[in-house]
Amino acid sequence: MLSPLARALPAMTALQATVALGMFALSVLAPQLGLSVTELAALNTLMFSVGTLGALFAGRLLARFGDWYVAAACAAAVALGMASLLAGFPFAAWIAVLMFGLAFGPETPASASVLSRVTPPARRPWIFSVRQTGNQIGAMSGSVLLPWLLTVAPALPYLFVGAVGVAMAAWCIVLSRDDRLASLARPVATAAAVTATLTTGAALSRVLRSRGLRALAIATLAFTAVQMCLNTFLMSLAVREWHLGVAQAAACVALLQAAGLGGRLFWGWFAQRVASAARLLGCIGLAIAAAGIALVSLPAPDASAGTLVLVAALGFCASGWNGVLVAEVSRIAGARQAGALTGAVLMFGYAGLTIAPLGFAAWSAAATMAAAFAGVFAFAGLAAALLLLTPAEPSPDID
Repeated sequence: MLSPLARALPAMTALQATVALGMFALSVLAPQLGLSVTELAALNTLMFSVGTLGALFAGRLLARFGDWYVAAACAAAVALGMASLLAGFPFAAWIAVLMFGLAFGPETPASASVLSRVTPPARRPWIFSVRQTGNQIGAMSGSVLLPWLLTVAPALPYLFVGAVGVAMAAWCIVLSRDDRLASLARPVATAAAVTATLTTGAALSRVLRSRGLRALAIATLAFTAVQMCLNTFLMSLAVREWHLGVAQAAACVALLQAAGLGGRLFWGWFAQRVASAARLLGCIGLAIAAAGIALVSLPAPDASAGTLVLVAALGFCASGWNGVLVAEVSRIAGARQAGALTGAVLMFGYAGLTIAPLGFAAWSAAATMAAAFAGVFAFAGLAAALLLLTPAEPSPDID
């Protein structure tokens, strides 16, 4: 019989992959749906805004319904979003992104709640980092499968992603029946169970009052802004200001993503071997700032080995921090409050996903894209310095 962790980790990784697949499908299928660039940008802004609110209210949802049922609802929301796109009625895309945002916001807090219960504190950085690879798995699967399915039959991508969402929801419900994996809160929560878990306001208040959690929240905002801007604008920077060919620019973006996947696994493994994950996050943030500012300060970037090394180093750090940060928040929160506090901290990161592209676009219009990137990287460096200067907080859990 597999251990609770061996059963929960694949499911939570698959859940993140499912949500990422649904969100990525919107961009892949945008031409078929007749969405303009402006409409796609507005839809993504709505999606991340809803996700921000979903993360903030995740603690209340987890207390009321239990983490496995919230996870199942996230997967079901992906299926409903794809059904809306397939139906093609007026405002179908807006309803779809509403569903995707509702899936995106509470998904990581629900996973954090599940995994915090079944993972020894010392192993959490590695386990949470492995789970975070679901984002890349979902995005890469979508980039390969969805265009091919579209050539087979126009409806097939929608049916495929919808079927994945339904299957994922069923998987979560099946696992919820296992007593060794059962939620802290049952589907019908008692008043005592709800009180034992932080409410939305209490979770946000604790983040703002705690020096350690506040520093982690600021780091989440800064690091997520870096990640979002790199994913969105690096291709444009390479073509427009570096004057690289499209193939060379695409190779830089692919290298950035591949290095990010490796970084998630490496930093999760390495965080188990250091005394303070928060200090490690601070070092990662300084490395992001150093590699990023060095890259955009090159007088004439090209596809040379030096440029590629900086791109790889930037991707390794800028996309590798997620699991370590979620594990550190869970450590400070303790198993019972991990979901609520993770949601409150991630609210800052999801806010970064919403506002960073708008701020970057305004800054680059006033100066250059390189200057805008330098500003984002400097912000990450300042957030990292704050982490390094903040005393570590104890955990209520016993190793």
